[in-house]
Amino acid sequence: MNAEREQRNDNQMNTLRTVLIVVAVVLVLSIIGNIIYMSRSSRLSDEKAALTELKESLETENEVLEEANTVKDGIIEEKDALIEEIEQAHDSIVSSRNARIATLNRRVSATAEEVEEQRELNNQLIATNEGLEGENEALRDQLARLQDEMDSLAEAHQRLQGRAEEAETLNIYSINVLTMWDRWLFSDRYNVSRASRVDHTFIRFEADGTVFTQAGPKVIHMRMLNPAGNLMYASADEFTATETGEAMSYTTMEEISYDHQPVEVQFTLVHEDRLQPGTYTMEFYVDGELRRTKEMELE
Repeated sequence: MNAEREQRNDNQMNTLRTVLIVVAVVLVLSIIGNIIYMSRSSRLSDEKAALTELKESLETENEVLEEANTVKDGIIEEKDALIEEIEQAHDSIVSSRNARIATLNRRVSATAEEVEEQRELNNQLIATNEGLEGENEALRDQLARLQDEMDSLAEAHQRLQGRAEEAETLNIYSINVLTMWDRWLFSDRYNVSRASRVDHTFIRFEADGTVFTQAGPKVIHMRMLNPAGNLMYASADEFTATETGEAMSYTTMEEISYDHQPVEVQFTLVHEDRLQPGTYTMEFYVDGELRRTKEMELE
């Protein structure tokens, strides 16, 4: 490493010498040219002035060369410091590599007995892992069966809940629709099938619940729709349908008091205008919940 550094320094010195020689040759040629010029011009005073100027020029160039030498020395010192740092880094890398090699050699030098013990331990762990995987698979199958049972129980619970809610609600039974014609001269005044002859409609039904139905006041609304689907005899008041939250007008209503006994209800509709043929639909709501529908056909 020192030999390489000395070689680099010698190369730099040789380069500097070459530069100095070239500069000297240039100066000499310049002097010769000046002498020839002065000899031709025969002007001694000019020659003196030229020589003086040449001297000053040489002094200036000498100062430049000295500064160049100073810079060169600084560069050489910096390079020497850099080379020293590189050598130190190299020595550190070599030391680290040697330490790692020593560690690896110690690991490689493990005894055959230790390797065999490790191999037996690995075999035991593999066998244990296989057993655990079998148990895990069995647990997954059991979990899947339990999940299926839970889903079945949830569906059954939902059905029972629906049936319980159904059992708590007051229902409408035995709906009987009777039409009447006011012309008393005729014997077939009731169950009139011709729409133009229907003057009254009597709607009779029973309201009843189960043991789970809460006793107390119940409000029954009836909506009668003509064949065009329009509400007949719409009330000024409205009630709220629990299923949709919609405010709805109604044809007629009645509030009853339920005490776990069937309650008979009758609505009477007077048709001042002639009815049109078609299907008439009656909707029965209990406390805002649609419980039953009934259709009536008129010719």
